[in-house]
Amino acid sequence: MKNIFSHQLITLRRRKKLSQNDLARKLYVSRQSISKWENGENEPGIDKLITLSEILGVSLDFLILGKDNMNDLILKISGLTKAFAQPVLNGIDLNIYGKDRIALLGSNGAGKSTLVKVIYGELQPDTGRVASYINNKDDLNVMTQDDVLMEDLKVIEQVQLAALIDKVYSEEFIEQLIRKFRLEKQKNTFVGKLSGGQKRRLSLLLTLLRDSKLLILDEPTVGMDLESIDFFWRYLDHVGGCVITITHDFNQIDKYFSRVLLLKDGKIMQDVSVDKIHSHNQTIEQWYRQFNNEEEHVK
Repeated sequence: MKNIFSHQLITLRRRKKLSQNDLARKLYVSRQSISKWENGENEPGIDKLITLSEILGVSLDFLILGKDNMNDLILKISGLTKAFAQPVLNGIDLNIYGKDRIALLGSNGAGKSTLVKVIYGELQPDTGRVASYINNKDDLNVMTQDDVLMEDLKVIEQVQLAALIDKVYSEEFIEQLIRKFRLEKQKNTFVGKLSGGQKRRLSLLLTLLRDSKLLILDEPTVGMDLESIDFFWRYLDHVGGCVITITHDFNQIDKYFSRVLLLKDGKIMQDVSVDKIHSHNQTIEQWYRQFNNEEEHVK
């Protein structure tokens, strides 16, 4: 394991543009520990390996052995169309894989929310097909743009109810999550009395109660205060599986995503890796402005 793991760690850390100090801070270890792992002088325990795989966005097998099993197809979208008063989606073809970290971008009204609603089943397509290779009931978590909360319940009651429904109920687990999401002072407050940022944090907590193979987040940081936004992006590092996020927080896309989709005129006009964008010395925002504002579509 030693030689392969140290090579993988160095490569993946640099690909994520993380310094040894950055990675040490995320793992709550010293920089010297990271250095020893990369030099092959020491190896992390299984808990740190799991956290490393989440932060670096790869499977344990890929991190430890260099075997790339991250391309497990979980969704195949073919010929998808959807219209309301006018066409919104116009022939979407898309493959989504098990370790993708996807930022779904596009102008307001481009159909981003419509596309994810079709993916998770709230809307039915007019034509085309969404082939899912996961169990949506057990393996799919969704955080919608609007908070879906029960305002007459207290925070602790809302979390307890959701944990029972998701079959992950444990008093210790619930208390731990409430502390982690910085809602401890509000746990006996009625949900309807929470601030907008607190409601978004609660919505995120409920979305992440159970593990998922696919997590869909629709504008998750809208309405959050700056402290909550920072917390959200740091926490995203520790989420396993595939993540599809609709966001305009361009600075964070550079740090936390591996793949960018640009939806324009009802089609996926660009599907590119973050690494490729960075290899052209562009930020995601620069790339987005270039391709979203062009009169002619660049393939």
